[in-house]
Amino acid sequence: MELKLVAVWIIGSLLLLAGSWIISNLELTIGVTQVSYYIAILASFVLFLLAGLCWISVAVATRK
Repeated sequence: MELKLVAVWIIGSLLLLAGSWIISNLELTIGVTQVSYYIAILASFVLFLLAGLCWISVAVATRK
């Protein structure tokens, strides 16, 4: 694999790590508004989607 593909693969892993870190530390407690709670859930979801996109891109690129 090329260095670019490995870099995108690692970036996807880091995005997945960040998304899981956000969602695992998320609690609706005192000082956390509903809006900020849902924004954090949305941000985590977007990070999961971007990680999947990176991994799919690497899979397609290695297939060719």
